Amino acid sequence: MKKENAKLQQELEDQRRAISEVEGEIKTLQSNLTLEQIHAKRSKLANEVEEMEKKLEKLREGVTLVRPEDRKVIQDAYLEKINQWRKRKRLFKDLWDAITENSTKDLKEFKEELGLEYDEDAGMSLQSFSDLMPNGKKRCRGQ
Repeated sequence: MKKENAKLQQELEDQRRAISEVEGEIKTLQSNLTLEQIHAKRSKLANEVEEMEKKLEKLREGVTLVRPEDRKVIQDAYLEKINQWRKRKRLFKDLWDAITENSTKDLKEFKEELGLEYDEDAGMSLQSFSDLMPNGKKRCRGQ
């Protein structure tokens, strides 16, 4: 009886191993794409490549995407905003210095108490935005 039980246990273990191998093979086969899926994906990628080649061809032909007049208007508006930012930053600094000139409070605590945030606290830098202007047009005086 013990020999028969041991033999059955061994057969059970062999069957489990065989089942495990078959399940692994099934998972591998299921993770692969079917021929229909491969054809669908191939045609989708071919369409994307065709669209991108058309865009690239337009760019190679020298098509002007933004008219020079529009570019000038946008650059002028951007420069104006940067100048306004610079002026407001300077005004705030002058006012802040005047307010805190004789203050005995810790300036960081006072700033937090008032809920003020500097540009740098918010991860912004006026210089990095000024550097985006082409041709060295950093400042526009007289405006």
